[in-house]
Amino acid sequence: MIYNLIKILFFFSSFDFMSKRYTLLLSFVLILFVALYGMLCYYSRLATDDYYFIWDVRHHGIITGVTSQYMEWCGRFAATFLMDVIYKILDVHQAGYILFPFVSFLLLIAGIYKLMTNAAVRLDLKISRLQTILLSISFTALLYFLSIDIAETWFWYCSLTSYLWSVIAFVWGLAFLFSKGNNAVAILFSSLCFIYVGGSSEVYSMLYGILFLIFIIYRYKQANNFKAFISNFLNRRLLIVYSILGISFIIFLIAPGNYLRDELFPKHQFAYSFFITAKSIVKFTALYLPFRLIYIVIFAIPFIVAGQSLSKTTAPDVSLKMFFTKATLLLMGLLLIFFYTVAYVMVETGPPRIWFIVSFLLAVYSSCICFYCGYTGFFNDQKINILKYGGLFLGCGIMIFHIINQYPVASVYAKAHDERITSLTRLNNTLKHDTIIVVNPLPRSGMLYSSEIQTDTSHFTNKELRLGYELKFHVISK
Repeated sequence: MIYNLIKILFFFSSFDFMSKRYTLLLSFVLILFVALYGMLCYYSRLATDDYYFIWDVRHHGIITGVTSQYMEWCGRFAATFLMDVIYKILDVHQAGYILFPFVSFLLLIAGIYKLMTNAAVRLDLKISRLQTILLSISFTALLYFLSIDIAETWFWYCSLTSYLWSVIAFVWGLAFLFSKGNNAVAILFSSLCFIYVGGSSEVYSMLYGILFLIFIIYRYKQANNFKAFISNFLNRRLLIVYSILGISFIIFLIAPGNYLRDELFPKHQFAYSFFITAKSIVKFTALYLPFRLIYIVIFAIPFIVAGQSLSKTTAPDVSLKMFFTKATLLLMGLLLIFFYTVAYVMVETGPPRIWFIVSFLLAVYSSCICFYCGYTGFFNDQKINILKYGGLFLGCGIMIFHIINQYPVASVYAKAHDERITSLTRLNNTLKHDTIIVVNPLPRSGMLYSSEIQTDTSHFTNKELRLGYELKFHVISK
């Protein structure tokens, strides 16, 4: 099947901006990435909080589950609703959950493809279908490897709806917003996406709202006056969808559960939050970014090649220096707002999953800068050839390494997990009284989120495993 996919991409490459050789090699690297992700989806397993939410929706239903979360824990009504629907349908039947991260993966690629296509039409850029497909998968691969914690972001089921799906909804919302189709349909579907965005993550929604506001101000300055601004149908779409996002965000913020959960955090300190923000900046620049530069080299280079191909048909309106300066200032401003907000609310730098928005912003920034470098002719043909094939060589080697490295780790972990669950459910059918069952520790899970429990029956992971399978006994790990 992989060979046939390569042949198809090779055939279409004759009509594309890339040479046949480069298209074939890039396709091979991206197919390896998709294979890696598909393999990890197959070996992903339920873990920790998944079990609690399964038990909750099993006993209380979807509506009560969403309402209780809204009133007693957090206002993420949209993310909680989607999560509870999935848990209600699948319960603890693991086979169905394998599709959840993979469907999310496909939706993200499709959304990026649609957004790129619609944006190209509006900017009068002629990008072929194959080129857009390859760039969409390249961007997704870049986002994947830029993630702070791949396991927590891409393979922990209860985390997907609040963070990854927030990005997916944002991308699809923009795709509908910039489409040139039926105005009412575009507004409807874009609004539905941004209702989800506003009701899935408070920090993400705030950053999206800031980006929206900047774009609206930019459009208003282009129009020069309010009458000209409001007469443009895209601007009217922007205002409607922005209002929908704002309403959804307000519904999120007024949730009583937000204030109850806030009492669990230490006291908020305005000045001390700047110190935590500084720690976040050091963490980002010293511990995060350097180890991910190689993935930017691998998966952002196709955007340079795409930009170079389009430079032959249209000329840039803004110089590379100006574009780079504005994009960098925007990225730095958004990151500072994010770091400070998380520091003030949580009185810490925040868990890895909430940093996924940092990965998304950096992936967008890297792709846009690389595209504009190619578009403005910053690199000559010789340098681009070195970048192209150097990136492909690195990409091929790293993808093969990850597959070879992750397959034995993920497969052994999944097998041990399944044996543990089979043993516990069998004991649950035979034991008639409460006791403590000691199980062997699970092996390391690699890029997957681990379902390991602790040596203490009172630990939340142990309690949640017991709830998920309605165990009559307590379980601990050796």
